[in-house]
Amino acid sequence: MNLQSMDYILATARERSISRAAELLHITQQTLSAHISAVEKELGCPLFVRRVPLEITYAGEEFLKYAGAIQKQVRDLRRTFADIAGEERGRLKIGVTDNRGRIVLLPIVATFQEAHPRVEIQVLEATNEELIQMLVKGEVDVCISNLVSRRPDIHSVDLYPERMVFVVRKDLFRQRYPERSEEAIRAIEEGGEHRRLQDFPLLLGSEQDISGKFARSLMAGFDREPDIRVEAESSTFLLGLCARGLGACFCPEIIVKNTLSSEQLKDMLLISLGREAEYRIRLGWRDGGAVLEAFVRTAREQVGKWAKGEEKFL
Repeated sequence: MNLQSMDYILATARERSISRAAELLHITQQTLSAHISAVEKELGCPLFVRRVPLEITYAGEEFLKYAGAIQKQVRDLRRTFADIAGEERGRLKIGVTDNRGRIVLLPIVATFQEAHPRVEIQVLEATNEELIQMLVKGEVDVCISNLVSRRPDIHSVDLYPERMVFVVRKDLFRQRYPERSEEAIRAIEEGGEHRRLQDFPLLLGSEQDISGKFARSLMAGFDREPDIRVEAESSTFLLGLCARGLGACFCPEIIVKNTLSSEQLKDMLLISLGREAEYRIRLGWRDGGAVLEAFVRTAREQVGKWAKGEEKFL
């Protein structure tokens, strides 16, 4: 048994799927299965019940407790000795959603790596809810999400504000409101008449992510069951369908503007949804050494440049 196998098993338990975990870990399903089988053989107990979704056995739950504790001790050890040696070496595990990874994390990591080339970066993608749990369990060192935690060992700072918008093609909106389209938009944006959104076919995000959770909260106030055409975890996928006119979706404005092309954006309406659709994206991290402190500092400096207009999101 080794630390890599522990990483693999923790990822599999989190995803409840060997195929999804293998994809996130960038290894084959056969390699992942081999690692799991080897550990199970060594322990003499099955860790998972092989079905869809995977079920964690009692032995598996016990293994996860020890594996999480061991991983934290190893990370603390590495940080301590890296600091003692005065060398900024080590591995930094960063959790982020797939869309924010491309838009927000990419330039931060690029800047950080220029200054700290000896630090290995491992990026793990998950939904916002999963990221928070991964941080609490010590499976990532730092994450970018709408983190809210009162735990003394979890620190967080605001990175930037986001707001959720309702995204729909202009022609699809006009089909529902062939006359007085501008009046209908004002009623939604200024009058808070969100029930008008129930008239559109919807493309819905995961309930574990910000957009999906917000959409379901808003839909709870609808007069009738909405017409949900597609449900998916990827905002990029849903925006692609939205751009083709297959339905409307709820999505953070920053992701819309950094995913759709300028030509596609010309055909779209981004409808504001009021103060309740505004929130903060935060950087959250556990106690760590100099490497982690340097990353937090880099992230805040990079976002500060965006806020001052010195640099733009990709």
